[in-house]
Amino acid sequence: MLSKTFDLLTGHFGKFVLLTLVPMIPLLVLVLLALGRPPATAAFGVLGAITGLLTFFLSIVAQATTLYGAFQAMRRQPFTIGQSFQIGLGRAVPVFGVALLIGLAAGLASLLLLIPGLIVMCMYYVAIPVCVIERPGVMASASRSAALTKGYRWSIFGLLLLVWVIAAVVGIVLSRLGGGVVGALLHFAWQIVSTAFGAVLVAVVYHDLRVAKEGIDIESLANVFD
Repeated sequence: MLSKTFDLLTGHFGKFVLLTLVPMIPLLVLVLLALGRPPATAAFGVLGAITGLLTFFLSIVAQATTLYGAFQAMRRQPFTIGQSFQIGLGRAVPVFGVALLIGLAAGLASLLLLIPGLIVMCMYYVAIPVCVIERPGVMASASRSAALTKGYRWSIFGLLLLVWVIAAVVGIVLSRLGGGVVGALLHFAWQIVSTAFGAVLVAVVYHDLRVAKEGIDIESLANVFD
C-alpha cells in the first residue's frame, strides 16, 4: 500500500499537492500569526489550540478533495483539480459531520488511555472515503468503516505508525534547519506533502479493503464518479 501510494502521489505530485494546499491555507495564516506571539502568552496558546483543531479538520477536507484524483489515478485516467474539488466539497456537510464524530470518539477514548483512542482512529480510518463514495449518513459512514476495517486494524495501525514516525523524524530535522518565517514555511510545506500522502493513502486503503472483503474492482468503485 505504501508503494502504491508513493507511485500515485509522485505520478501526479503537483495536482495532489494543490488539492491539499488549498484547504490548508487557513492553517498557514494561523502559523504565521503565531510567529508574532511570545510562546508564554495566552494568545500563543489560543492560536496553538486553534491550529491543532484546524489541522485535524482541514486534513479531513484534504482527504475528501483528493479522493476523486486518487481513484482516477488508480484507473490510470486523467483528472482535473476542479473535478476533485467539486466531488469532495459536494459532500462537505456530511464529511464535517464524520470528522466531528471521529474527533469526539477518539478524544473520549483517549481520556481513558492512549490505546483506546488509537483503536477508534483505526476503526474509523476509512470513514471519509465511505462518506464521499458510498454516500451514507454520518453514523452509517462510521459503522461502515468499522465493518471494513474489522480484521485489518492491526495492519492499519502498523501502517499509520510507520507514516507518523517518518513524518515526526522529518519534522524534527526541519526544526533544526531554521526558525522564524523560513522554519514555519518549511514545516508547512512538509505538512502539505505529508497530508497529501496521507490523503492518497486512505484512498488506497479503502480500495484495498473493498477488494479484499468484497472482491470489488477499481472500475466498479469509481462508477460513482461517472
